[in-house]
Amino acid sequence: MLNSHGAWEKLDSGPTAMSFWEYPLPRIEIAILSTFLSWRFFDVLFKKLGVPIPRFTSMMLVGALLSETFQSSKMSWFRHIFVCDIYMPRVAETIGTFAFVLNWFLRGVTTNIGMVKNFRTRSIVIGVAAMIIPWYIGKLVYTYREKSSDLTMTNIEYSVIILTTSMAPFTCINMLLTDLKVVHTEFGQIAQSSAMVTDVLAFTMTISSQISRDYYSGMRMGLALMVFFVSLYLVRQAMLWVVRHTPEGAPVKNIYIYIGLLLGYLAYIFWDYFLFFGPLGAFVLGLAIPEGPPLGSEFIRRFDSFNEGIFLPLFGSLTMIKLDWSFVIKELGSGRHLHGHTYECLSFLFIIYMAKFTTSFLTAIASRMPLRDSAILGIIMGTKSSFELAYVLYAFDKERISLEVFTLMGIYILINSLLTPMAIHFLYDREKRFASYGERSLKQKPELQMVVCINKPDNITSMINLLRATAPSKESPLMCCVLHLIELVGKATPTFISHQLQKPKPGSQSYSENVISSFQMFQDIHLDYTSIHMFTSLTSTKEMHEHICWFALDKNSNLILLSFHRNWGPSGYGIISDDQTLRNLNRSVLKRAPCTVGILVHRKPIWQPKSVESPCRVCLVSAGGNDDKEALALADHMRGNPKVSLTVLTLIPMSIAEERSGEWSQNQMVDTCLVEERPGDKSITYIVRMVAEGGETSKILHSVAYDYDMFIVGRSSGNGTEATKGLGDWTEFEELGIIGDLLASEDFPSRASVLVLQQQVS
Repeated sequence: MLNSHGAWEKLDSGPTAMSFWEYPLPRIEIAILSTFLSWRFFDVLFKKLGVPIPRFTSMMLVGALLSETFQSSKMSWFRHIFVCDIYMPRVAETIGTFAFVLNWFLRGVTTNIGMVKNFRTRSIVIGVAAMIIPWYIGKLVYTYREKSSDLTMTNIEYSVIILTTSMAPFTCINMLLTDLKVVHTEFGQIAQSSAMVTDVLAFTMTISSQISRDYYSGMRMGLALMVFFVSLYLVRQAMLWVVRHTPEGAPVKNIYIYIGLLLGYLAYIFWDYFLFFGPLGAFVLGLAIPEGPPLGSEFIRRFDSFNEGIFLPLFGSLTMIKLDWSFVIKELGSGRHLHGHTYECLSFLFIIYMAKFTTSFLTAIASRMPLRDSAILGIIMGTKSSFELAYVLYAFDKERISLEVFTLMGIYILINSLLTPMAIHFLYDREKRFASYGERSLKQKPELQMVVCINKPDNITSMINLLRATAPSKESPLMCCVLHLIELVGKATPTFISHQLQKPKPGSQSYSENVISSFQMFQDIHLDYTSIHMFTSLTSTKEMHEHICWFALDKNSNLILLSFHRNWGPSGYGIISDDQTLRNLNRSVLKRAPCTVGILVHRKPIWQPKSVESPCRVCLVSAGGNDDKEALALADHMRGNPKVSLTVLTLIPMSIAEERSGEWSQNQMVDTCLVEERPGDKSITYIVRMVAEGGETSKILHSVAYDYDMFIVGRSSGNGTEATKGLGDWTEFEELGIIGDLLASEDFPSRASVLVLQQQVS
């Protein structure tokens, strides 16, 4: 397909030779490079403008602009690169189609087919209504138009439009929600489940209509489906065998990857020849590949980024280049007078879209979803993207729709994919989404309800020791949800595993086995006043903070515990790892959490390793600030543990101490945190120090560095006061606050752990 004499022919023929862009290889290279640079330009531009436009929309936009550019006679040479004549092989189009099929195969690999078993009644009702009602409204409108006027579109064209606008492909909706970072929201979960219902309905109705139209063709299609699904079952069993025979941690053999890829393209050919719309066959075959590691994640790791970034833009761009923009300009005049091809098609599209939006919106309202969420759900269910574009291209290539209808459908899909994410972004305020749920803090409840996040095995011991120090008791019980966080690779939707409700699947037990056993031992020791619930969360790193926040909200937690991104060596001084991904996660949770957040810096020891009977010496550093209230409230829980020795170190700015009496610190303590001195109670010690600037604060903390096993401090403690004056210039990690960063710095001599607390951001 790319054979030519190249430079040698150019040298031999001289000025009579073809221009360099007319040779096959430079032609395809220019096409790939230009589409890549163009769509990346739009993608970066939209991000800089803060407009959440999906990637595939940028690819379509490139094609639309190139198509208009080709109208200029000065750019005719550029048109020849993308638009081949009948004598030239369509290499770029072939590569684009290859990429689209691969993309849909990979989307099948990442789809969790087990979601079908977890459908709720609300999702089923919304999915059925959002498919059936627009479908039949479209049929009624077509019947009315057929009887009352002369139609410019055929019956088949109306059928293609009805099917395209009535369905809501799960994969397109999942990619949209992922791009907008709302996949964890309630309306996002319902939209995905409802979309899967519409997919099943659309497939069933298409097969049924084919059988009713042509009995012989329908029987042939039914037999082909039987053969395909039997083969699909065999492929599934073979892939499960591959997973079972791949050692844990070892990569899957290349031969199995290539066989899976080959089967995906064979499914495309089979589906295209015996059934309809070949890419759907590749997607269904992808469902037979076990999601996640080791097999599904390997497909994604090898092919997804390269295919989506380099080859898939050819499909989106070259499809939009085929649009006849001259027809659109010509039809705009007649469209203004409510007649003509453009009006007939676009008005029909508008009617079905409004029917779909209204149906989804009202059904969601009837199922008691909030008004704003219902509106967003209605918009999501009407979104159009790559699947619909490919389907109308398929119908155009099969000559089922005219160039005019194909052009109008392409423009509709482009506009829809541009406006839908903008509308969702406008309606959904991610910064204020937790505000309506009220404030949740440690000082409000006697019970500790916390979410403990485990990212690595190193976090287990430190978190358990911290839980021990909180002293679960009858007056202050502990309800703890342990969330084991695992990066999502090779799956389309985040996965939650409740280890109280679900048994681990074969091959998945190792995900959280150590976490489960360790916290189970802790619960066995504190059985009377401790409730431990363990979960595994598989989600992408970009969405992990959203998952944590929604999980904490759902569990009514008042504290989220996170681990610091740095790990120290056994001595407590040398840094052995610095995970910036974990740091970004912590910072994102701090910005959006629906409750108090704590970051634990484990430099050893929280508890003396010599003996579990040794007292745990805890120092609470208070320099003034709202976050101090949360730190003091947690300290009040700890003083119930007879093995915890608590010291409250209060740093008072000299200017305040001079204005008020020396009793200010004690009165302020009682007013803000309820850590009161009780008669005969020797579990708490108060130390008050006057400071004139940050240097004195640093000296005081250095002087007690070796006296404690753990420091507790509020993130905002001392901010804007004399106690931290000059220290802020040296702060390395703003998520720890000024004093917290000082206590956790590599230069601080202590080996004590540090817990930094921040109250819920209003």
